[in-house]
Amino acid sequence: MKSLVSTAKNALHKYPRLYEGVYNFATLNRDYIRQRRARAQFQSKFGGMWTDRADFEEKLAAKPNLSADQTAQLKAWRQDGIVILNGAISDEQITAYLSETKTLQAKQPSPLRMTSAALPAPTPYDPTLFDATASVRLVDDYMFAPASRDILFDPKITNFLDMVFERPALLTQSLRFNQGSEQPIHQDTAFVRMNAPMKLVGVWVALEDIAPDSGELLYLLGSHNWEGYLFSGRFKHYDAERDGPEQLEAWHQWILDEAAKRGVKPQSFHAKKGDVLFWHAALAHGGAPIRKIGQTRLSLVGHYCPIGVRPLYHYYKPAQRRIYEDAQNRYTTSYYTKAEVKIGHL
Repeated sequence: MKSLVSTAKNALHKYPRLYEGVYNFATLNRDYIRQRRARAQFQSKFGGMWTDRADFEEKLAAKPNLSADQTAQLKAWRQDGIVILNGAISDEQITAYLSETKTLQAKQPSPLRMTSAALPAPTPYDPTLFDATASVRLVDDYMFAPASRDILFDPKITNFLDMVFERPALLTQSLRFNQGSEQPIHQDTAFVRMNAPMKLVGVWVALEDIAPDSGELLYLLGSHNWEGYLFSGRFKHYDAERDGPEQLEAWHQWILDEAAKRGVKPQSFHAKKGDVLFWHAALAHGGAPIRKIGQTRLSLVGHYCPIGVRPLYHYYKPAQRRIYEDAQNRYTTSYYTKAEVKIGHL
């Protein structure tokens, strides 16, 4: 099935308009239809969350049960595209998480996989690469480690997600870094692909006090409102085979040009252990250069969409369509099959 989908997809790359039609039909969903009907309310042709609507202030005023802090968070989210919660995750939660992942890493073989720009595909955990190479990350360790889910579904995180999604969240991916990513400034809509591309939130958790020159998280305030660049003139997400490296480079440059035009400079997140930063689907962010060689930057990232929205891998990876449940929490993965999860679970 996967090879059939890939073959059809590759055949359409030469015809972007036809590709767009097939893509829109294949990923058609009620949520996206509702957003298309309300197109005039959104700056982006791809819709967004209620906080992206032109009538945001009216919608906000109609929510009488919000606290003053919650109202301030939503206004900051609307304007800046980020919200920070200081000390949201406890030392005990982080200690338990690091202990569980250490146990999983020590298993022979470890069930965990890694990815990075330098690796051609998800790769079985290798301590020599993970500990020594910037941008390498463990992926979706929540599939095996209950302590990972304890952090990523902490009520302080899910409460904010519930506010912006107006429904429960689905965790679609996690990334665990030992070092800074050094990733160029980018928007997640290009790589963390959803069938409603603007209904996505990233969550960044500091697992230690973040030291200067360690490759800190960078972000461009307000960049979630920048519209203009579309891959192949039609798409919010990037496809290497369809779009090619030239478009990826042009998109990165477009972000930098927009920042310069608007006078927006990157800001660094000098986080303390347990701090949490939420970012909007379209917020431009990245990793600063690592200037202090060997300095760690322990962090855990989660990507979420609301229930009813699906990651695109559910369409082309049939074995990874399953949604798992743990109490009231729901999560899915593109990296592990049900059988692999059962074998590798702690």
